[in-house]
Amino acid sequence: MSSLEIRDLTVELGNRIILKNLDLSISSGSFAAILGPSGCGKTTLLRSIAGLITPKGGAIRFGKQLVSVSSLVLPPHKRNIGYVPQEGGLFPHLSVEENVSFSLVNKTSKKERDELVEELLDLVGMPNYQKRLPQELSGGQQTRIALARALAMKPAMILLDEPFAALDQTLRSEISQEVVALLKSSKTTSIMVTHDREDALVSADIIALMRDGQVVQSGSPSEVYLKPISAAAAESTGDILTLPANKIEGNQYLSPLNSPVEQIGQRAGYESGQILVRPEEIALNLEPGERRVSAKISKINYYGHDALVELNFAGLAQIVRARVTDTRGLEVGSNIFVSHKGPIRWVPEKATDQ
Repeated sequence: MSSLEIRDLTVELGNRIILKNLDLSISSGSFAAILGPSGCGKTTLLRSIAGLITPKGGAIRFGKQLVSVSSLVLPPHKRNIGYVPQEGGLFPHLSVEENVSFSLVNKTSKKERDELVEELLDLVGMPNYQKRLPQELSGGQQTRIALARALAMKPAMILLDEPFAALDQTLRSEISQEVVALLKSSKTTSIMVTHDREDALVSADIIALMRDGQVVQSGSPSEVYLKPISAAAAESTGDILTLPANKIEGNQYLSPLNSPVEQIGQRAGYESGQILVRPEEIALNLEPGERRVSAKISKINYYGHDALVELNFAGLAQIVRARVTDTRGLEVGSNIFVSHKGPIRWVPEKATDQ
């Protein structure tokens, strides 16, 4: 296993800058998720790490080994990396055992290869599948075989390019948990590209949020979810509300969740800005109380395990959505008393467009 250090990475493809001065650090043995929308440069970053793309500038290190800099780009076969592409990428004309042992041909004896294949198939929960062809396997099984093939070469690092994207929701959740557990137990440094925020939050030790060719924030799942540096970063990991607010002093503020809307805005002595609020951080109360504001319920979207309640506040055009697990006493058209029960994420007015 190996750590990863990227500094000032820039990649240009077809006269277009895809990655720009990107920095990223991943400690040895970690499972990292690169999370971001389509087109932000996630796969380009992964292919740069693998050596499949030559960067325009910057440096990439595996531990103490420099594998990419302007004067040196180590080819993919010398980087000791396992790569799991989308949809597995198995060779259709080769059996499972031939796919898994592909990188070991001419490097080990037939007996050693057979023993390793048996061991890896047991590891991924597919014993006795040696003679099957890829087309005889389900999507989830193909993903496991692709992982076994990547592990066969005992890589210092494994790269996964949206490996569960082709699976249905139920199977994706099951297979992703199994694969992540396997990689963590092997203590292999692993980097997964995904646009699925739940995959990232559940699986990763570290999440790197990408936007427009840069890593805008990285940290543990709880750090990037609870302490986003901007509204854009917050949206990457979950639903977010951006509400007008005034900062009074210290950590005190006025917002539609604790004050009438007409009291919020440009006021002498108060700093104007916004607060970022997760829907689950809005409390709905049947009775009035201190720092509770009245709102009218306009819609209840019921999902079984929870519900999203849409609220209208007097003087506020924006719809505010609260996530609750108990809808008893809540009715469309009735008034409810709202309060804020989460952390305060203050964004000054000058930074609200970032």
